[in-house]
Amino acid sequence: MLKKVLKEIYNSKYISKRNIAHKLNISEELVEEALIQLDRMGYIKKNDNINNCNISCNKCPYANHCNKVPLKTITITEKGKKLLKLNDGEII
Repeated sequence: MLKKVLKEIYNSKYISKRNIAHKLNISEELVEEALIQLDRMGYIKKNDNINNCNISCNKCPYANHCNKVPLKTITITEKGKKLLKLNDGEII
C-alpha cells in the first residue's frame, strides 16, 4: 500500500490526501498514515514551504501563492525513486 501511495505522489501534478484517497479507494486517514510512514522510512521528504523548492516557477502549480501562503510540499527522495524503478528504468 505504501508503494501505491508513493506511485500516486510520483504521478500527480497536484498532491492532495483527498485525491490520493479517491484514486486508491482508501480513507484520507490511511493516506496520512502512509505519508508519515514514507517520510519516516526516507522515501519522501516533507517541506513546509514552497520557497525552498527547486522547481522553476513557470512549471509550478503554486506559483501564484508563492511567498504569500506557506504551503506543504512533498518530494520523493532518491531512495523513493529507487523503490519505484524497475530494472529497465521505467516507473511501475
